Amino acid sequence: MYSIEDKFLAHVDTKRMNWYLDRDLGTMINDKDFKLTFKSKSDKSRGKYYMLELENKCVVCGEEKNLTKHHVVPTQYRKFLPFKYKSKSSFDVLGLCDECHHKYEIEADNLKEQLLIKYDLVNHDKTMCRIKSLHTTLNKHSDYIPDEKRSEMVEYLEEFFDTDIEDILQVDEFEFESSTELMMKQIDDYEEFIIMWRKHFIEYAKPEHLPQEWFDEINLVLRP
Repeated sequence: MYSIEDKFLAHVDTKRMNWYLDRDLGTMINDKDFKLTFKSKSDKSRGKYYMLELENKCVVCGEEKNLTKHHVVPTQYRKFLPFKYKSKSSFDVLGLCDECHHKYEIEADNLKEQLLIKYDLVNHDKTMCRIKSLHTTLNKHSDYIPDEKRSEMVEYLEEFFDTDIEDILQVDEFEFESSTELMMKQIDDYEEFIIMWRKHFIEYAKPEHLPQEWFDEINLVLRP
């Protein structure tokens, strides 16, 4: 992709190229290169990593088959980031083979668990599932539940909502925020969060085929 002033900007995939072409925001120069028809913020330097023509191989072991896309910042978190961070996420999409991807995800799951502990959300999702289950059971099958068991269920719900069971059962269905969504609301520094995941990937995946420019620019989050 080139600027309107014929300055090379970045290597992009066909999908992104067609996005510009379909909206008359770019014109073809030859069979694989195109230039923008407007002056954009991308005309500024975007870092050396984007200037590279990346090889289609696993950045960890160099394998060229069975490749998958790995999101350095997991999708479950990335979808709750402000748009300005999500729109600049291509730096954090890397190619991994199935085996390396699986090995790293084990370490990533450990970090996700540590984050739940840090923000006191380990049991949140299980608790919400239980609340929904008790609410549905009492609403639909109350007459078939033994009195003692029903009393226990009612007590649990009343204690949780701090109100009478009659008010609770008047609600058709409860919608709760997931532990991930609640956690992301507590993140004070999104850039620090993104960089944390990048450094975690380097430490535990140990990529041997990732360009040096990626390592050099891990602290650069919001690019032009």
